[in-house]
Amino acid sequence: MSFFCIFQVGIWTYSLKSSAQTLTLTVTSRAANPNVSPITVDSRMNTDNSSYPSPMIVYAEVRQGSLPIIGANVTALIESADGTTVTLELLDNGAGADVFKNDGVYSRYFTAFNQNGRYSLKVRALGGTNTQRSRPKVNGAFYIPGWVENGEIKMNPPKPEISEDENQANMQSFSRTSSGGSFIVSNIPPTVPDVFPPNRIIDLEANVEDDHINLTWTAPGDDFDTGRAEEYIIKMSKDILTLRENFDAALQVNTTDLIPNDANSKEDFMFKPDFLIENGTTVFLAIKAVDKANLTSPISNIAQASLIIPSPEDPFSPSGTSISTIVLSVVGTVAAVAIIVSVTVCVMKKKR
Repeated sequence: MSFFCIFQVGIWTYSLKSSAQTLTLTVTSRAANPNVSPITVDSRMNTDNSSYPSPMIVYAEVRQGSLPIIGANVTALIESADGTTVTLELLDNGAGADVFKNDGVYSRYFTAFNQNGRYSLKVRALGGTNTQRSRPKVNGAFYIPGWVENGEIKMNPPKPEISEDENQANMQSFSRTSSGGSFIVSNIPPTVPDVFPPNRIIDLEANVEDDHINLTWTAPGDDFDTGRAEEYIIKMSKDILTLRENFDAALQVNTTDLIPNDANSKEDFMFKPDFLIENGTTVFLAIKAVDKANLTSPISNIAQASLIIPSPEDPFSPSGTSISTIVLSVVGTVAAVAIIVSVTVCVMKKKR
């Protein structure tokens, strides 16, 4: 039985009445419009052969042509030789195994090894009301509000407002399945110890709010990006090299009341430093996560918290004189001078 027509987008159901006869159903679809790129899913592991305890990462790239698809529900099914299946939700959140947020590449660490041998990978991607096709952004450069030069605060122009809606387009429902092939894991001991630390935090952000500093980041897990970490170690310094080269020597922040959330949750922590935050103050902060086996994650990205209040005469200050006002003043002055010169010339001609 075959149908040659354009069907409505959505979920279709086909039922078969059971009988003693063995039936096989295969559904094949083609693009209705050859000018519209199909949605594709490509899946793979970071390596085809791994020796325990080297970590493994699952990747799935969801795209329509060259444009990434964001907001999809992407699930990896990893099956070992004995039939045991591990289900992993892959994420495009710019944390853990995922390097860049909303780039259409969904990632996750795989640490649930149960035996030596071959494993197979299959990935399913589902698109719904929250799925969007992302358009390329004009500029992704990090914005710096200002800087301090010889004790004087210099301001940059205000950051232009960019709406996320302008960079995204809603999509209709879709379902895709991809085979990522197989991979081999060796040297797994009979009793698997806890050897995987929390993953490195790569999205730490810091902001000054009054006399407090607010930190946000994505929570790591007990084993990379799975489970829950035991505690956080937060350090700060006014010298970025101190954090980068000698983390333990930096000033430690009191995190007694900070209880880690489950992996991939958003963490939000505010604290009041022991020193006064004045105009022009810049502080650098970094964080490590510790699991219940006392395994520690690598140092996070270094976040910068600055308090820069523009002076009233600053050209980019909202309360200062705007560029348009200056331009109008200059134009008005030039026009007045031109009128005076013209009148003077006319008077001189009449006297002659």
